[in-house]
Amino acid sequence: MVPVVIVGGGPTGLGLAIRLAQLGVAATLVERHSGTAAFPKGRALSIRSMEIYRSWGLEEDVTAVGLPREHLAFYFGRTLTDPSGSRIVTGPAARPAVPSPTYTLLCSQDRLEPLLRAHAQRLQPGRIRFGTELVDLTVGPDGVTVEMSAGGHHERLRARYLVAADGARSGIRGRVGIAMAGPSGVSRNLNILFDADLGQHIADRPCAVYTIDQPGLHGAFLAVDNQRRWLFNLVADGDEVDLDRLDDGDCVALIRAAAGLPDLAVGLVGRQVWHASAQVADRFRHGPVFLAGDAAHVTTPYGGFGMNCGIADADNLAWKLAAVHHGWAAPALLDTYDPERRPVALASAVESHLRLTDTIDARHTGAPPRGRPSEGLVLGYHYTSAAVIADGTDPPAGDPVADYVPTGRPGHRLPHVWLDPEQTRSTLDLVAGDGFTLLAGPAAGWASTAQREVGFPLTVHHLDRVMSPSARTVFLDQCGLHDTGGLLVRPDGHIAWRTPNTPPDGLPAMMNIVR
Repeated sequence: MVPVVIVGGGPTGLGLAIRLAQLGVAATLVERHSGTAAFPKGRALSIRSMEIYRSWGLEEDVTAVGLPREHLAFYFGRTLTDPSGSRIVTGPAARPAVPSPTYTLLCSQDRLEPLLRAHAQRLQPGRIRFGTELVDLTVGPDGVTVEMSAGGHHERLRARYLVAADGARSGIRGRVGIAMAGPSGVSRNLNILFDADLGQHIADRPCAVYTIDQPGLHGAFLAVDNQRRWLFNLVADGDEVDLDRLDDGDCVALIRAAAGLPDLAVGLVGRQVWHASAQVADRFRHGPVFLAGDAAHVTTPYGGFGMNCGIADADNLAWKLAAVHHGWAAPALLDTYDPERRPVALASAVESHLRLTDTIDARHTGAPPRGRPSEGLVLGYHYTSAAVIADGTDPPAGDPVADYVPTGRPGHRLPHVWLDPEQTRSTLDLVAGDGFTLLAGPAAGWASTAQREVGFPLTVHHLDRVMSPSARTVFLDQCGLHDTGGLLVRPDGHIAWRTPNTPPDGLPAMMNIVR
């Protein structure tokens, strides 16, 4: 019996395979397609996703295949070459105060997935099996039996757990009887992947998205390389365009009209007709089967929440599977996956739907769509489960979608503070990836005994030894700690327990998190 089978070789499945390997868990991944994504969808990696990749040791590699962060901007105009068009910058230069050691990155799936696949194959040699289809699944109380087919060869495999990361049309989700709820088909769209020399026309104003709005034509150029490779998204919610009757000539004419370049040479690569949805599975677990990524939740493209939500699913589930596999956590720890990740997925789906409907409404009224930041949803979401020991405090005030307020409240992501004046290492870099981390105040003498008393892997950092005095002052204040207090941080960077002062009852509460 193998520990874990992962079905689906997108960013969620590949990320889970990488993380499990780093945690010492063998995982077999099967993907029915022979190669990674050819269409450049899911292009924006959020700040939180980049923090996760940083913790996995992949931040530099992912950054190297993405677009420069100077391209994080949005253009609005009647055509791509409209001299009266406007550009809104959202990159680091425009928002230097975002509390993170990293930043959002433009990296489409056709660039990201080959990189992840190469890392997964190196870490899980012989177990990353593309061109292999799941043809049968039997779920029992103690595991699953899967039948796989590759090139006419059939193989049966027993696994303790199975993670379905097989996309929005997940066959596994249907097999185990889990339904999806939420709006579907709320927007009709056509994506046209094409090659054209548009880089020269946007060289002075590179963007992530170029929104085009003119009578009878509403869409956007989505940058792939901001040179010759482009994706044009045509929104067809009215009666102006019949997507089913468009031929190649029509597609070229649409691109030329949107670009404002009637003689533009266009090479069509491919196209997809799709409908936007915002749905979430009724539950994320069925016995030994877990849903992750688009198999568990589908968002509209507005806000860029979908792929990023799946990456966080993988980060959350991986350490729990590893803890149970290695025996330092009870199987009940896996029960916390659904109550932690499903509320985040629901909030992401709802916000993505609101942004889509707002865009449609603005198009009909002629007013520009309202926009708001999403740091609260991206960085400020928090968990409530048996893997978090609540301390009775309330979440920070503010808009839970737009506003992020650093806090040491249990369930929240550990706040980022630079450890040194050179800004090379963050508090997030102190988190031990293979166990829990105790960040102890400079006078927390009780912390020295913690490693001997708890029943799980624990790394202890005394803040006076790892942080400059000024950084320590900021961090203690943000986290609501005195010099004798401390934070227990989970392997996924979320705070499991907080004691502002010396814990009055020793460490029993902390010890029960994984039991």
